[in-house]
Amino acid sequence: MVIPLNEEENKLLKLLLLMTGREDRLSRKPFVEQSQIAGIRAIWPILKSATEGGTDYDARSDLLNRLLLTLGIMTTSPDFFRTVFHDIDFSKFEDVEGRVNQFRTLCMLEYGSFRYGYKMLRQGSRIKEKWTRYFPKEEEATERADRIRTSPAPVGLIPIHASQLFALGYLASEQAERINAARKKFGEILQGALDSKAETFKDLQQIAKKGGEENLTSLIAKSGVPGTEALVYTDLPLFSDSRTYPEILIALRQSCVTVDDEAIRRTQENGLQNARTYMAMHDLNLYVATSMRDPLHFTTNWAFVQGLFHGGHLANWNLRYFDPTQAFLPDRIQKGLLECLMIKRAQLTVYNAQEADTFGKDSEAGVTLAQAKPVVVFVARLFDQTPEMKPIYNAIDEAARMLRDDFVQLLTGRGLLSAEESQILLGPEKSKGDTIEALVRSHAKSIIGSLGEDRVGMELIRQGYDPELSDSNLIDFAVERMLRLERRALTFRDVHPLALQTSPIDGVARGVMVTRTVETTAKVVSGLLRGTLTYEIVDDEANWLLVDTITRSPVRVVTKDPVLTSAFWSENWGIA
Repeated sequence: MVIPLNEEENKLLKLLLLMTGREDRLSRKPFVEQSQIAGIRAIWPILKSATEGGTDYDARSDLLNRLLLTLGIMTTSPDFFRTVFHDIDFSKFEDVEGRVNQFRTLCMLEYGSFRYGYKMLRQGSRIKEKWTRYFPKEEEATERADRIRTSPAPVGLIPIHASQLFALGYLASEQAERINAARKKFGEILQGALDSKAETFKDLQQIAKKGGEENLTSLIAKSGVPGTEALVYTDLPLFSDSRTYPEILIALRQSCVTVDDEAIRRTQENGLQNARTYMAMHDLNLYVATSMRDPLHFTTNWAFVQGLFHGGHLANWNLRYFDPTQAFLPDRIQKGLLECLMIKRAQLTVYNAQEADTFGKDSEAGVTLAQAKPVVVFVARLFDQTPEMKPIYNAIDEAARMLRDDFVQLLTGRGLLSAEESQILLGPEKSKGDTIEALVRSHAKSIIGSLGEDRVGMELIRQGYDPELSDSNLIDFAVERMLRLERRALTFRDVHPLALQTSPIDGVARGVMVTRTVETTAKVVSGLLRGTLTYEIVDDEANWLLVDTITRSPVRVVTKDPVLTSAFWSENWGIA
């Protein structure tokens, strides 16, 4: 009579089956044949005590292979054992499980299949290169960053000031008259504020009213001058400014330059020169995708690019990136071809997504994924620096991988939803998006209303909205913009089935990483370039999802459906 496997032996064999892509065997009862148990029981105690007994790598590798053969699984190479298990003590199951999960993560990242990944990596030296790509030692990760930092800066790019960027739009001449009029008036108000020693935005408004301008925020939006948030946001950490209020006024007045046809021509010539320079750059680190339909969008996207690459975590990286706010081609089709070329050359794409779908930019994210490259999608947040909004946004972020019911329970437990609201949101017709909407309408509207219209209007301008375009009161307009942005992020991260795109190059289904702050975006970009991002395998009911631990976005998926798996991998995906 053969004694059944004990708990320890069960754990070990489950890990080996998971490592080798034999998850289907785990559903068998029992998942190991009686005839295999005696061999397993003879080998396992020796492997378990191998580290303590000083057994060398090759001998331990041989013991592992004997266990695999007992299970009817093809063996691994010594390189595989050294790379995956290295100095692991097999008597410590947590350590063994950690390495198995790392290997499964590698299989998902590179091959989109546990079994195929094991097949490709079990023999030969390929495992070393693949493992180092995603799990480098600290010195290797530092070396990668240093190579980027010490690379020569691009030659031939002409910086175009943010106040001139609208001239790169295709309707620049038509927009110039309106922008010039707004800047002239705004400049006069700023000069008046300096003359009267204004110290607050309220002072500025009073000066504007004396000059016949009733809606100062709308005038500021029309002027397209960067950095105007400094007029209002003097008390929040993100906007802390060592300059005095008069110094801020002077800097903004200097940006209120009017632009005639000749200035537009010169700016476009510089943008064309930049486009030619980008064409000559073959080693781009990043492609920045964004949509600029209105003059204000040029300013807000310029601020995003400056904040991402020059104002924080990536400031000293010397990254080579395509900046759409600095390039111009007179023909739209040619501009599209240039952008396609930049995507092809770049290592990854950062997409600054607005509240609504734009076919071209969403397509650029899809094209990048199809080329087997990472995509980071930044979806801005309104009032993200307002302390009262932190609990709401923190709850939404924590629920990134939660089901709707769990999300509702989380919010109810924190007092962010009432029992009555909770009951309604647990109804069969309600979704996770409905829960976010209820949360925002219940709490965010009152928070925004307490800020006052001045700050609300300037926050809208900072994010690229003209407050004058609101067809309702300003608070309701801001709430609707907030809801659209939150739903947009939810669509990218949680909902849309095609947020995961299969590359025809290798058949791997890749997802985007959704960030909500510039700082988080920089951390993700740094992790991708250094190879230091960490991941977690989520055992979902129907699939295994690989999520990155910073944004909790699904970046890979392996289905549990055996028929779909067979059909999927019967296709020729061009795998090398």
